[in-house]
Amino acid sequence: MGLHDPPGSPRSTTQKRLGANLDEADDGPLIDKEGKYGKRYKVQRHDINDFQELRDSAGFFWESSRNKFAHARKTYDVLDWATVFLPFIGWLRRYNVKQNLVADLLAGTSVAALVVPQGMSYAALAGLPSVYGLYGAFVPVLCYAALGSSRHLAVGPVAVTSLLLGSGIPGIIDAPVQDNPNDPKNQHAQDVYNHAAIQVAFLAGCLYTIVGILKLGWLTNFLSHSVISGFMSGASVIIALSQVKSIFGYGKRPNPASTDILKLPQISFPRHDPVHEQLKDLLGPTWTPYFQWREFVMGLAWLILLFTMKELGKRNKKLVYIRAAGPLTVTILSIAICNIFHLNRAPYNIRVVGTVPAGLPKETLSWWFPMPEFGRQIGLAIIVCMIDVLESISIAKALAYRNGYDLNATQELRGLGLANLVGAAFNCYTTTGSFSRSAIMNDVGAKTQLAGIISGILVMIVLLCLTPVFRNMPQNAQAAVIIAAVIGLFRYDEWFFLWKVNKLDWIVFNVALFCTMFAGVDIGLGISIGTSVVLALYKSAFPKTSMLGRLPDTTVYRNVKQYPEARQVDGLLLLRIDAPLYFANVNPVKDALAKYERRAQETAAKQGQTLHFIIIDLSPVYDVDASAIHFFKDWIKQHKDKGVQPVLSNPSRQVMRLLEKAHIPQLIGEEYITVRVNDAVLLCKEILAECGSQHTTVAETLRAEQARAQAGRPQPSFSVEQKGIA
Repeated sequence: MGLHDPPGSPRSTTQKRLGANLDEADDGPLIDKEGKYGKRYKVQRHDINDFQELRDSAGFFWESSRNKFAHARKTYDVLDWATVFLPFIGWLRRYNVKQNLVADLLAGTSVAALVVPQGMSYAALAGLPSVYGLYGAFVPVLCYAALGSSRHLAVGPVAVTSLLLGSGIPGIIDAPVQDNPNDPKNQHAQDVYNHAAIQVAFLAGCLYTIVGILKLGWLTNFLSHSVISGFMSGASVIIALSQVKSIFGYGKRPNPASTDILKLPQISFPRHDPVHEQLKDLLGPTWTPYFQWREFVMGLAWLILLFTMKELGKRNKKLVYIRAAGPLTVTILSIAICNIFHLNRAPYNIRVVGTVPAGLPKETLSWWFPMPEFGRQIGLAIIVCMIDVLESISIAKALAYRNGYDLNATQELRGLGLANLVGAAFNCYTTTGSFSRSAIMNDVGAKTQLAGIISGILVMIVLLCLTPVFRNMPQNAQAAVIIAAVIGLFRYDEWFFLWKVNKLDWIVFNVALFCTMFAGVDIGLGISIGTSVVLALYKSAFPKTSMLGRLPDTTVYRNVKQYPEARQVDGLLLLRIDAPLYFANVNPVKDALAKYERRAQETAAKQGQTLHFIIIDLSPVYDVDASAIHFFKDWIKQHKDKGVQPVLSNPSRQVMRLLEKAHIPQLIGEEYITVRVNDAVLLCKEILAECGSQHTTVAETLRAEQARAQAGRPQPSFSVEQKGIA
């Protein structure tokens, strides 16, 4: 049984049974018109030069880039070139005042009303003076509006980033953390803290920009949606509980260990991340004697008002402004009540925010260096940048999709990076896109980033004229604003959704949630990232493999588990590998194929039959590495020695070229590389029929062929091009 039969031989007639659609098609240079058992990959006698292929690809890229640049040089004017670097020029040139201005004014005003109290509260959460939150809602917002590509992303201070800074910076600096950053007892210690926060913002801005320039945003794809949702939910619980102390009125208590009666030294309420430690302090016997019922009543009233206005805005689109005005309403009412009734004085002693300096932010370029704790700060900056990138890009993509415009993710990252760099030069800590404020921006109907510019200008007016008003804002009102904002980050709906859809993702969500809640933000984030990476590696290292069968009255082959009606072919085992093959998953795939083969052998033995062929559908395998090539060579040799002929079906162009370089077509036999699974099945059936007519076995025929090949029969040198289907 030779490798080549002349045209017109009995075997060449198999081609006629491969289907009219194949016979009538113009196969071109990819498939032979004649083959031993039908159509096969065409063999040409030339070598593939990797260097030449790489050089051709580089030349194509260079030529394409040059043509694009030449076209731009001929057609772009000065403003077009300016738009490439400053995207706001593009939308400003096309701005329709009649259609867009009113919507942008309303959206910008609504966001400003929300960001003023939120920004001040988030700055306190980060351990910074409240005015830093206003700075972050002013400078970065204007910078992003000029450089970003999203029309609806509201940039500014956010809760999770503030929590990360508030938890991370105390471990970086060698100075005590102050209870009230607005009126610190140790101004030098607070200055050290502020410097560290600005340096982290500078590093995060650098990382943002680098990720954008090098287009490394794909790295965040390793963090699954379930992991991020679980982490955000856990962080929201920590943030909310950290503010309950202000609702309960816990401030300071006497230090029982002190012997200095005259100075009456006091202990501030401790700051913990783990939920169980927070609950122990909030509800334990140490602090409950210092519970202030007046503060509790006020804080509870603000929470009820905030949640009521928030729900009204959610349930009725016409009342969306009420939702946006909730935090500002609480701020104004709490300040007015505190000033009218002098609640910050005895006997009420309601704790207030304290001094909020007026004026625009000062230059802080000189704060960037020196950076003595660079190692710790860059670690915190990487974490902050990673969370911010995920938060911003996910919000921007969702809003762009909802409003029907394209988002330039690279430009987004560059814009956010430069916004943080410019912000770090003017007293701003790390900023990113906000869920709640972006939702308001979209719901009110913003058309362009002019809404963001308007928001920034209004915050600037507050900085110049209104900051003294916030001096008597009760801390319980500030805590209520934070709690009402972060409750929306707890994704209880996602918990139920994942339980219904995917139990593994549900488990991952809970791991991220509970590790963040009970181990703290840093450890919880580390475990969440580790879980996500391990999950990605697990799915990659254990790809799906399946046994195929033919659907009745068709030439289509599908997974027999998904299609119980699919029928297997006697003497043949049809398998499919559903992922690219590389060093990490070769052994699991090898084990899976061996398991299928063992079961097929046992089934065939029970029926008094023999397994003669194993057909592997390679259509999902778009790439292989050296480990996979070695696997194919060993696997083919092993089975041919046992008298079982492997057949490879529908390998991609890239895979086929790699197989050819390893001389696998010579090893397996060029006839046993087919275009379709059905071609392979017909080929194997024809061989089985011939062996039956000659009263011989497939194993004997294969051994005879190998003997003739080893006796010196010339073998073709293969350079294979694959049919353009995959």
